[in-house]
Amino acid sequence: MKDQILVKISRKRIAELFEQAGKTDNIELSRRYIKLMEKIGMRMNITLEPAIKRSYCKKCKTPYKNIKISLKNKMVIIHCPYCGNIRRIPFENKNQSIVSSSK
Repeated sequence: MKDQILVKISRKRIAELFEQAGKTDNIELSRRYIKLMEKIGMRMNITLEPAIKRSYCKKCKTPYKNIKISLKNKMVIIHCPYCGNIRRIPFENKNQSIVSSSK
């Protein structure tokens, strides 16, 4: 296991990159922040929080803004406005966050 101090620093950096990706209007910069965030998580073997995982497109790595959401067969269906990718998330657990609000 990695040193706890390094893990703590990595978690702070991931949170900061996620926040910056949501704030910026530049799509390419947002993609870069999300790729860096994933890379830090993989290098340090840190699992990203479900709220973070579900707030960006896995295909084009852009944060969800102005998305189309529909509910069908106990699934939340999210359509990415940039690449058109469709993401399906089950919503059986009431306490689970589906998509966090972007700032």
